[in-house]
Amino acid sequence: MFRKSSPLILFFLLSLISVSYSQSNQLLIKEGAPTVYIDCGLCDMNYIKEQVSIVNFVRDRKEADVHVLSTSQTTGSGGTDYTLYFIGQNNFAALNDTIKYTTNQTDTDDISRAKLVKALKMGIVRYVARTKVSDQMDISFTKPEQKAEIQEDDWDFWFFRTSMSGYFNGDQNYSYLNLNSSITASRTTENTKLSFQISSYYNENRYNYDDGTTITKILNVSRNQNFNASLIKSIDNNWSWGIWGGVSSSIYSNIRFSAYAAPGIEFNVFPYSVSNERQLRINYKLTHTFNRYDEETWYFKTAEDLWSHTLDITLSLIRPWGSISINSYGMNYLHDFNLYELGMSGTVSLNLIKGLSLNFYGGYSKIADQVSLRREGASLEDVLTQRRQLETNYNFWGGFGISYSFGSIYNNIVNPRFGGSGGSTMVISM
Repeated sequence: MFRKSSPLILFFLLSLISVSYSQSNQLLIKEGAPTVYIDCGLCDMNYIKEQVSIVNFVRDRKEADVHVLSTSQTTGSGGTDYTLYFIGQNNFAALNDTIKYTTNQTDTDDISRAKLVKALKMGIVRYVARTKVSDQMDISFTKPEQKAEIQEDDWDFWFFRTSMSGYFNGDQNYSYLNLNSSITASRTTENTKLSFQISSYYNENRYNYDDGTTITKILNVSRNQNFNASLIKSIDNNWSWGIWGGVSSSIYSNIRFSAYAAPGIEFNVFPYSVSNERQLRINYKLTHTFNRYDEETWYFKTAEDLWSHTLDITLSLIRPWGSISINSYGMNYLHDFNLYELGMSGTVSLNLIKGLSLNFYGGYSKIADQVSLRREGASLEDVLTQRRQLETNYNFWGGFGISYSFGSIYNNIVNPRFGGSGGSTMVISM
C-alpha cells in the first residue's frame, strides 16, 4: 500500500516545496516597476540584473513595457559602436528613445559591460520616472572639468592588427596541420575608409591507407597568399565610391599569380546614418584581372587578361520582431557573357509569438565562370581530398533553428552556481 502511495506523497511534498519557494520568490518582483526585455544575444544578463535592480526583467518582448533592442557596427579602430533602441509598449507606447555608446578594441569585458549598463540606465530613467518606484532613483552628475582639453590622436586614425594561429591533430592513419597569419592596416574617418591586408594560409593533410599488402601514403597541401587594398570615399549621405585592388596565389584554384583592380560605386536607398536599423545597398564594380596559371586551363590558357563587372544588392533590417538580411549578386566576364555567376543568400530571425522564435539561413549560386580550371582531369585522390578546384554548375548551403520557451515571464533572479544564468525557463530546440 505504501509503495503504491509513495509517488503521490512525493509529488505532494514537491508541490508544497514548489509553492513555498514560488511565494518566497515573488518578493523578488518589484511592484509597480516597469518590465524590461533586453534584446541582446551576447550581453551579460547576470551583471545587468545586479546593476539595474529597479526594474523587472522579462524574457519575452511582448510582456515588456520597454523593449531594449541592441544593434552594433564595427568602428575603424577595431572597436564597436552600439545603438540601444528603447521601444515603449503598453502605457509607454508613445515613448521611444535612442542611446549610443562605443567600446574600444582594447576594452576588457568588464569595461564593455560597464559601458552597456551606463547607457541602459540613461535610457531607462525616463520610464522609471513615470512609475511608483521613481522615488527609489538616485541621480547624480559628475562635476565638469574647468578646462576641456582637445584630444589629439597620435596615430591619425590608423589602426593596425596582426594575428597568427595554428592547429594540428592526427592519429596513426591521418594527420592535419593548419597555419594562418595576417597583417591589417586601416584608417577610417567619417568620409574615408582606407585598408591594407596581407594574409597567408597553409593547409596540410596526410593519409595512410593500408590494404593489407601495401601502405599508400597521400599528401595534400594547399597554400594561399593574398594582398588586398581598398579606398572608399563618401559622396553624400546616400552615395559612395571606391577602388579595390590586390594580388594573390592559390594552389587550389590553379592560380600562380593574380592581380586585379576594381573601381565601384554604391547607392544606399536609406541614409547611411540609419545603417544600424536598415540598409538597402546597391553597388556596381568593374574589374580588370590578370591571371597566370600553374597548369593550362580548360580554355587552353596559361595566362590571360579578363574584364568583368558585378552588381550586388543587399537588404538588411533590424526590427523588434527580429531581423532579416538578403543579398543577391550577378557577375559575368565581358568577353563572353556565357561565363557568369549568379547568387542569392539570406538570414532571417523571427520572434513570432510569445516564446516562439525561428531562424533560417541559406544560399545558392549558379556557377558558370570557372576560367581557372585545370585542363587535366582530376584524379580520385583530388576528388576525395578536395585539393584542387573541381568543375561544378552550382553550390548551396542552408540551415534552420526553432526554439520555444515557456514558464515564468519574470527573470530577475541571478544564480551563477555551476555556470549559466538565473531564471525559470524551459527551452525546446530542434
